Amino acid sequence: MASSRMSDEALLSQCEEAVTRLIELKINFLAIDFDQTIVDVHTHGQWKGSAHELSTHVRPLFQHLIPAAITADIKVAVVTFSPQCGQIKDVLEIIFPEFSNGIVVRGRDRTWSYLGAGSKEGKQSHMASAVEEIEAMHTKLDISRNTTLLIDDDVSNIKVALLDGVRAIWLNPSKSHLLLKDIQMLV
Repeated sequence: MASSRMSDEALLSQCEEAVTRLIELKINFLAIDFDQTIVDVHTHGQWKGSAHELSTHVRPLFQHLIPAAITADIKVAVVTFSPQCGQIKDVLEIIFPEFSNGIVVRGRDRTWSYLGAGSKEGKQSHMASAVEEIEAMHTKLDISRNTTLLIDDDVSNIKVALLDGVRAIWLNPSKSHLLLKDIQMLV
């Protein structure tokens, strides 16, 4: 039990260091994919189990990184191709009860649209729509491509983001522990 606790404390420390790096880079918006990224499974948008069961698949690194980012006033959104946004919101409520109301979720649930002139490829429209909602709640906040970071397991979404001028990090689902080092390497 003690070694698990130490590991948890070390992970928390590394997440706080990663958030410090994001602040240094003036990143104020984290857009994070859900399937195979926040959670270690791919639901294919058809999770049949309960939200509680799905919450057991949330990667420990995100259990620390997301609250650390929000505490540092970095806005967070979940951007996903899953239509199960209600279930995703339930998972966020279970894992982050004190922060979940501030996390915007954008998926294929037809509850939102993006009519702007920006790219609609990959996760770009998901991020743009989330930014519109966040900026409406925080009128003095200015989120731009340059202040945004996308974290996703899908290389094609990463490529689209990078081509559109958005910083992006590929999360290798089998080596998710490298994400925090990748954040430290961002320029």
